[in-house]
Amino acid sequence: MQKWLKISIGIIISLLILLVVAGFIFYNMLTNSIPKYSGQINVPGISKSLKIYRDSMGVPYIIAGSDEDAAFALGYVHAEDRLFSMDLIRRAGEGKLSEIIGPKTVPFDKMFRTIGITETAKKILAQMDPVMLKILSAYSNGVNFYINQAKGKYPIEFDLLNYDPQPWKPLDCIVLGRMMAWELNISWWSDFAYIDLIQKFGYDKVKDIIPSYPENAPTIIPQEIKKLPHASNSFMKTDQAFRNFIGWTGTHIGSNNWVVNGNLSATGKPIIVNDTHLAFSAPGRWYVAVIHTPKMKIAGFTLPGTPGIIIGENGNIAWALTNIMEDDADFYSEQLDSTGTKYFYNGAWQNLAVRKETIKVKDSSNVNFEIKSTDHGPIISDIHPYNFIFTNKNISESNKNAVISMHWLGNYVSNEEQIFYKIDKAKNWSEFKEALQDYSVPGQNFVYGDKEGNIGYLFGARLPIRNSNTKEFIYDGTTDHYDWQGFVPSNELPQLFNPPQNYIASANNKTVKDFKYYISDLWEPSSRIERITQLLNSKDKFSVNDFKKFQMDFVSPYAEKITNYILNAFNNVKVTDQHLQLALNLLRQWEYKMDQYSQAPAIYSEFFKYLMQNIFLNKMGEALYDEYVFVQNIPLRTVTQLMNNPQSSWFDDPSTSQVETRDDIIRKSMDEALTDLEKKYGEDPANWQWGRLHYVLFKHPFSGVSSIVDKVLNIGLYEIGGDGTTIFNTEYSFTKGLDNYPQFKHGEFENNLGPVMRYIYDFSKPNEINLILSTGESGNFLSKHYKDMTKFWLTGKYLKIKTDVNSIDNPNNKLLLLKPVQ
Repeated sequence: MQKWLKISIGIIISLLILLVVAGFIFYNMLTNSIPKYSGQINVPGISKSLKIYRDSMGVPYIIAGSDEDAAFALGYVHAEDRLFSMDLIRRAGEGKLSEIIGPKTVPFDKMFRTIGITETAKKILAQMDPVMLKILSAYSNGVNFYINQAKGKYPIEFDLLNYDPQPWKPLDCIVLGRMMAWELNISWWSDFAYIDLIQKFGYDKVKDIIPSYPENAPTIIPQEIKKLPHASNSFMKTDQAFRNFIGWTGTHIGSNNWVVNGNLSATGKPIIVNDTHLAFSAPGRWYVAVIHTPKMKIAGFTLPGTPGIIIGENGNIAWALTNIMEDDADFYSEQLDSTGTKYFYNGAWQNLAVRKETIKVKDSSNVNFEIKSTDHGPIISDIHPYNFIFTNKNISESNKNAVISMHWLGNYVSNEEQIFYKIDKAKNWSEFKEALQDYSVPGQNFVYGDKEGNIGYLFGARLPIRNSNTKEFIYDGTTDHYDWQGFVPSNELPQLFNPPQNYIASANNKTVKDFKYYISDLWEPSSRIERITQLLNSKDKFSVNDFKKFQMDFVSPYAEKITNYILNAFNNVKVTDQHLQLALNLLRQWEYKMDQYSQAPAIYSEFFKYLMQNIFLNKMGEALYDEYVFVQNIPLRTVTQLMNNPQSSWFDDPSTSQVETRDDIIRKSMDEALTDLEKKYGEDPANWQWGRLHYVLFKHPFSGVSSIVDKVLNIGLYEIGGDGTTIFNTEYSFTKGLDNYPQFKHGEFENNLGPVMRYIYDFSKPNEINLILSTGESGNFLSKHYKDMTKFWLTGKYLKIKTDVNSIDNPNNKLLLLKPVQ
C-alpha cells in the first residue's frame, strides 16, 4: 500500500473516532438533563422520608408524611419534567421575556406589566392564609431543590437561550394561576372587532352578524353603541401575537364534561368525564400525579408551577371543569386632560395613578415606560402591537386619540390556590360548595360526583353586576353609570344537584335561560352539547367504554345544519359537472361524521371556508375579517343565523351588479371549493380525504426556528378527523392574515387546539382512573416520556392509573426516596 494512502486512511479513521467520541460526549451532555427517577437523595426542608414512584409512562406517585412534604415532592417532580415551560410562563406573566429573548418580546412584556398580573399576585400573597402559604413555600422549596441539584444539567432550552432559572417563589405559583385565567379570558376579544365593524358599516348592518344562542339548544341548567372614539385594536393584536408566540393558539378554549348518576351508570355508581380543550403544544399543559398523605389521597391533573390537583378525585368526590365563557373584562373610553395626568370622572378631574417600569432587554438597551391607571383599571391603549407582525391599515389616525382602560376580574384579589386545596380535601357536596364559595377566575363550570351517588353542578366564578343584562362594546368611562355594582351573591349563582334527568353536561354552552344577570354572549356553538345530549339519551345505561367512545366522537350536528342548506340550494338546479354531482351525492349520503378517511368532510370544510369568505371577507377586507373570525364561535354562530335570512345583504357580492342571495352564495362557494380541491389534490376525488387536509402538530416553543429544529422538537404531524364543532374538538384557524408571516404560519386546516387530556372516573372502582395526555409527562425532548402518550391519545386509548398503595408499591415502578437531612 502506498504511503499517502496509508496516511489518508489513518486520518479518516482518526476523524471517525473523534466524531464518534464527540457525538458520545455531546449525547451524554444532552441526556444528563434527563432526571433520574430512582435512587436515594438527602433533602433539607422535609419532615419525614417521602417516596416518589414512577410508572412506565413517567407518572409520579407521591407518598408523603404531610401535606407540606407532598407539596415539596410535587414541586420537585414538576421541575424535573417541566422546568423550562414553567419558567417561560412565569417570565411572561412577570413581563420579563425580553431578558432572555431580546427586543421582539418587549410588546408582550409591556402588555403583561400593564395588565398587572404580578402586582395582583403580590396583593393575593399579602392576604394568603398561613396554612396555604406553607404549602406554596414547600412547593417552591421542592422546585428550588431541583434547580440547585440540576445546575449545569438544565434542559437544553436554557443553554440555547444562555440563562439559568431563578429561584421559584410562592408569588410565582400565583402568577402561573393568573396566566391560566388570562389564557381563558376571551370574552372581550370581539369588542374591538364589533366597534370597527360598526364604524365601517353602521349598527343596522352589523347587528345581523352579532350572534345569539339558539332558543331551543341545550343549556347546562335544564328548562322545565353609543358613539365613542374609535378604539385602536392594538391591544388585541399584541395579545394575539403573544398567544402565537407562547403557543396559546386557537379560541375554542373550552372543554366537555358530564357526569351520570347510578341510574344511568352500568355499574350503579356515578361516572364523571372530562376533556379540556386548550392550545396544543409540546409539552402539553397538564401533568398527571397521584398524591398520598395522612390527610388526603388525591389523583388527577396538576398545572406545573402550582401545587394541588386541579381536575381529579380524592376517593370521596370527583370533579371536572369546562370554561364558563364568562365575560369578565370591560373596556372604558376615558377622557384625559391636556397634561395627560388627570382623567374626568363623575364631573371632576381625578389624578391618574402612575407606575414606572423598566424592562431589561437582552442585547439591547433597557426600555423605560409608564403605566397609567384610572379607577377602572390600567390604560391599555398605550400598548402598541408588534408592528413587524401586524399592520392596522383599517384603523384611522383618529384612533391614536382614543384612551381605553380595562377592568378585568383577574385583577381582583382571590385565592384560587387555597380553593383548590380545599377541593382536594373535600369529602362531600357541602364541603365542595363551601370551598368554591369565593372562587373567581378563570370562570369554570364545576361538574361533581361523589361516592354516595350524588351528582351536581356549580357555577365557579365571581359574576359582576352590571346595570344592563346586555353587553355594550366599550363603555363611557367618564361616569360611574357603567361601573360594576359588586358581584352576584353566591347563593344566586346557577347550581344543580341530583337533577331528575340523571346527568349533567356542559360544553361551554349557555348556562341557563333567562338569567337575571348578564354572564356572556360568547357561548360556543351548540353543536357539541347537542351531540353529547343525543348520546346521553341514546341508551338506558352507560359504561366507561361507552364514554371513551363518546370522547372520540366526530359527528357534527353543526355540519348537518349547513349541509341541509347546501343540498337545498341545488334543488331544481340542473347539475352537469361530474365532480359537483359526486360531491352532492356524497353529502346526501353523509352521516355528518368528520372522518379523516372520508371525502365528504373535506368537501364540506372547503365549502365552509369559501362560504365565510364570500359572506364576510369580500366586504370587510382581510384585516377586519381576521379580527372578526379570530374568536371562532362568532362566525360559526353567525353563519347559521344568516342562513335563516336568505335575502340578507351580507350574501350580496359587492363586486357584481346583481344582488346575490343565500343560495347564490352557497352555489358559488361550492364551485370554488371543488376547484380548490382539484387544484391541490388532483382530479381524482379518492385523494380528497379529510385527513389529507386536516392534521395535528404539537409544537415546541422553539418551533419555526428551522426545519431541523421542528423535526426534533415538534411532535407529529398526524392526520386527524373532526373539527371545532365535534365532541373530539379539532379546531383549525379561520384567520388569513397571520399566514403572511413565517413565524406564525400554520396550515390552512392545521388543528391547533383540542382535548389536551381525557379523564374518566367510575366510583365503582375508586382506586382506578382512566386518563391520557396529548403528549407526555416530560418536557425534555430527549426523554422517552416526551411523546409516549400521543399515539394512545390519537387512537382513543387510555392509561389505567391505579391509586392504592399496594398497586403503587410494586417492583415494576421506579422509586426515588427523599430522606430528610438530619
